[in-house]
Amino acid sequence: MEIKLTQDLIKMASITPNDGGCLKYIEDFLSDRGFQTEYLNFGRVKNIWSVKDNGGPLLVFLGHVDVVPTGPVEKWEHDPFSGYHDGDYIHGRGAGDMKGGIACFMSALDRLEDNLNYSIAFLITSDEEGPSKDGTVKVIEELMQREQKFDWCLVGEPSSINSTGDNIRVGRRGSINIELEIKGKQGHAAYPERVDNPLHKVGAVIESLTNEKWDEGNEHFPPTSLQITNMTAGVGAHNVTPDSVFVKLNLRFSPEISFEEIKSRIINMLEEKKLDYVIDFDLNAQPYSSIIGEFTEAVQEGILSVTDKPTQLSCSGGTSDGRFMAKTGCEIVELGPKFETIHKINEKVEKKELELLTDIYHQILLNLNVRAN
Repeated sequence: MEIKLTQDLIKMASITPNDGGCLKYIEDFLSDRGFQTEYLNFGRVKNIWSVKDNGGPLLVFLGHVDVVPTGPVEKWEHDPFSGYHDGDYIHGRGAGDMKGGIACFMSALDRLEDNLNYSIAFLITSDEEGPSKDGTVKVIEELMQREQKFDWCLVGEPSSINSTGDNIRVGRRGSINIELEIKGKQGHAAYPERVDNPLHKVGAVIESLTNEKWDEGNEHFPPTSLQITNMTAGVGAHNVTPDSVFVKLNLRFSPEISFEEIKSRIINMLEEKKLDYVIDFDLNAQPYSSIIGEFTEAVQEGILSVTDKPTQLSCSGGTSDGRFMAKTGCEIVELGPKFETIHKINEKVEKKELELLTDIYHQILLNLNVRAN
């Protein structure tokens, strides 16, 4: 079942914030299994909150159906919205991030007998790959105003590294986007005494930023890292120096350092170099880490039972909507397929991996039934 579900979802073109019909497809599937679905839409974004109330603790499966753009379609081996199955892989945008994960949980749910000691909910958005302003964050705010209680949250984001279930995330680093302009004076390259070339200054700035040791991380969080993501300058001529250099940066930071400290250290670097500059900091996400309790144990036991291999707990990778669920205080685990091809041309997911992930999800659901007694 997980193969067909994955293919069906991929075939629905759902580039952010368009859900492409995916949410109605999921709603119909869940309705047939006793779930009550509510649309909580904000702005242009559709979100569903679908619940099967069995009493007891509540498990929320958190996911998104929106995908990033395909890029040049002619570079794809197969139509990115075909869900093509070559016998080993299912191809298409969203195969790994994260329509495959949603399909596996739906398939695992279908295997259950109707005698659970806990309740299950789906929170699915079409706004995770975009601004993330009108999706999960708004739904959580609405549900918290209703005093909805949350116990466990399983996020189906791609988390595995080399084999299915070898890595689960119990938190995520924060993210800061920075736009830096270093100003100079434009002029003719033949008259260096009459120009102030900012390109000659930016090298020292980049060296300082990239060599900075921000922190050491901790048991689950890797050290804070900075990447230069773009740099532009000049008018395109060989004989004209630029009046400004524009640099874009991104930091992924651990709880071992604060946004305020990062900001202060960068400004100090620039001031020490006596630069004429303009800088803008955009705090895109704060880091979060989940409590590690019975739900994490149920996930670890499920992976070990199915794969006969232990899993590693980490807080690596990019941001996810788990950061919004963290506000509820529930226990959060992210477990999904490998992330090797996500956001790339020719994104795909292995048939065997979907089958294995479904088995793991099913075992986790069984494990929780024992704990909910």
